[in-house]
Amino acid sequence: MADPNPGRTGYQAPVQALAPVLVTDFDGTLYRGDDPIRRYARNAAERLGGAAGRVLLDGTDFYLAQGAPGSAVPEAVDGWEAVALLGLAHGLGQDDLNAAFLATRDWMATGDCVLEVPAGYARLLAGLRADGVRVVLATNSPAAGLDPLLRRLGVLPLLDQVVAGTGKPAGLDRLLRRELAGAGSAARVLVVGDHWRNDVEPGLRLGTATACIDRFGRADGPADAVAPSVEGLLDPLRTWAAGALATAPSPKEF
Repeated sequence: MADPNPGRTGYQAPVQALAPVLVTDFDGTLYRGDDPIRRYARNAAERLGGAAGRVLLDGTDFYLAQGAPGSAVPEAVDGWEAVALLGLAHGLGQDDLNAAFLATRDWMATGDCVLEVPAGYARLLAGLRADGVRVVLATNSPAAGLDPLLRRLGVLPLLDQVVAGTGKPAGLDRLLRRELAGAGSAARVLVVGDHWRNDVEPGLRLGTATACIDRFGRADGPADAVAPSVEGLLDPLRTWAAGALATAPSPKEF
């Protein structure tokens, strides 16, 4: 059953001991679409105003079309980070960026925002849960505004638990350690996301299975499976799940 309180920021121990666990990212993984990023840029640009606001909008458009190379913010891992870095570079404060983000989250819960839940990934998660894999959504997004968005997307039936405000990468490390204790071994835990440092590196350090969506071909680091979209990860995820479900757990300390 899906978590009845998906917006909570705390973490509770796994309720299904010794089950394999798939930990999935949210933005750019469980759903995709550039509408929210463009709206975030517009909200931030309105707070900047003038020429600086126009530069932020143009810089966001370039990043989404071309990726990091050649953009004004080559260090940005995704569009959300590109908007934030562009805003900060032009004098926007963190409070304004936070307000722009929360306003974007509210808008995402409406029908005006075009979003896609990848059908193949949704079917896979539903099937894995039916087979006995725990599916945990871990997002850095705050709890505010998250529950209406999850309900609009219809993804709650795909999830055993939602952890908001995870505080990746350090917070994901803590979450994975707790899940490792419940799963019985690192090989029975997999983490998937589109931000290598936040979503993949913590799993690599702990020895879990990892899968990375690398939309722009950044190649920030290794993972057990890498693809430009989640569709390219479906077969590796199935292979991992089959092995994890077939392997007898061996509890150990982490």
